[in-house]
Amino acid sequence: MLTEAALSRRLVFGAGVILTLLLIWQLVDLLLLVFASVLVAIFFRSFADTIARLTRLSHGLALTIAIILVAIFFVLISTLFGTTIHQNVSTLIDQLPTAWREIRGRIGEVRWLVDALDRAGEAMLTGNVMSRIGGALGTVMGAVTNVFLVLFAGLYIAAQPKLYRDGFLKLVPPQDRPRIDATLVRCGVFLRNWLLGQLIAMIVVGTLTGVGLQLLQVPSALALGLFAGLAEFIPILGPIAAAIPALIIAFSQDSRLALWVLVMFVIIQQLEGNVLQPIIQRRMVALPPAVTLFAVIAFAILFGAMGALLAAPLAVVTLVLVQDLYVKPIEENAASVIGEQG
Repeated sequence: MLTEAALSRRLVFGAGVILTLLLIWQLVDLLLLVFASVLVAIFFRSFADTIARLTRLSHGLALTIAIILVAIFFVLISTLFGTTIHQNVSTLIDQLPTAWREIRGRIGEVRWLVDALDRAGEAMLTGNVMSRIGGALGTVMGAVTNVFLVLFAGLYIAAQPKLYRDGFLKLVPPQDRPRIDATLVRCGVFLRNWLLGQLIAMIVVGTLTGVGLQLLQVPSALALGLFAGLAEFIPILGPIAAAIPALIIAFSQDSRLALWVLVMFVIIQQLEGNVLQPIIQRRMVALPPAVTLFAVIAFAILFGAMGALLAAPLAVVTLVLVQDLYVKPIEENAASVIGEQG
C-alpha cells in the first residue's frame, strides 16, 4: 500500500507530465520552427563539411564559403530566370480560375460531375480554404518573418552545433547522456542523408516536369515544373498536388493534351519511385511508403500545413528515436536475460 508521501510524489509527477505535454502542445508552432532551423543547419553544415574535406579549410571558413555559394546560386537563378519565372507564375495564377470555368463548361451536361467540380473548385479557388491556409501559416508578413527566422537560426546552429547539442544534453540525467548523445548524432546523420536524397529527387522531378510540359506546349511550363520540384519535398501527396494545376490548365486547352500530361506525370513518378528512389536509398535513408503516407496525414492533421511540410523528416527522427530509445533497450534487456539464464 502506498504511503501518503509516495502518493503525493506520484501525483506531483503525473501533474508535471501533463503540464509539460500541455506546454509542448501550446508551443508546437515554435517547436516546428526550431526543427526547420535544425534542417537548415544540417544542410549548411553538410555543405561546409564537404568544402572543408575537399579544401582542408577550417569549418568556420568552409561554412562562410558555403553560405556565399548558396547566396550566389540564388542570385544567379533570379538574374537568369527571375523574370521568366515571375511571368509564368503570374500567368498561371491568372489562368487557373479561367481554366476551371472552361472545364466546367465542357462537361456541363454531366450534372453530378459538375457538382463535384464546383465543390472542388470552391476548395481550391475560393477564399475559404485560402483563409484557413493563411490562418495556419499566418499572414504573408508572418510567413516571410518565419522564413528569415528559420534561416538565421539555422545558420547560428550550423556555426556551433556542439554548443547547442551540449546545452540540450544538460537537460538529460547524467547516466542517460551517452545514449541520448549517440541518438542525436544518428538523427543528424539520417536527416543529412534524407535531405540530400530529397534534394536530388526535387531537382530531377522538377526538371523532368518542366521540360515535359514545355515539350507538350502547356502554358506556364516553367512555373509548373518549379511547383512540381518544390512539392516533391512532401512525399506522395506533394506530387499529386503538383499534377492538379497542370491538368487543369491542359484540360482547358484540350482534353487530349490533359491525357498526355497525366501520362507524363505517371511516367515521371514511376521513374522517381522505381529507378531514382532505389538508387538514392542505397546511400541515403529509406522510409517505408506506408509509414511516409501515414506520417504526412497524421502530422498534417495535428499541426496543419507546417506539419505536412515537415512530416517526412519528422518521421525519420521518430524512427531513429523509437529504434534507439525503445527497441534497442528491449533487445539488450532480452539478451542479458538470456545470457543470465544460459
